[in-house]
Amino acid sequence: MVNLPKRVRLAFYAGLGAVVLAEIAAPHVFEGEVHFGFERLPAWGSLYGLVSCVVIIVASKLLGHAWLARPENHYDPSAKKP
Repeated sequence: MVNLPKRVRLAFYAGLGAVVLAEIAAPHVFEGEVHFGFERLPAWGSLYGLVSCVVIIVASKLLGHAWLARPENHYDPSAKKP
């Protein structure tokens, strides 16, 4: 963990708070056309993006372990092949 000065940490958390407030307030300020009711939820876009990113990461790790991963001795010619 990096020890940052207190002012830097305070500015970082203040910026995060501003982003959260803007994400919640933006749908009320900029009224746009919504196709489904859940699109009116505060921070819907951020939550959808976060969940989508987690699904992509988990799926790629599962694919990597199941299909791309090789045994540790894969390139060793003297090792027995299963």
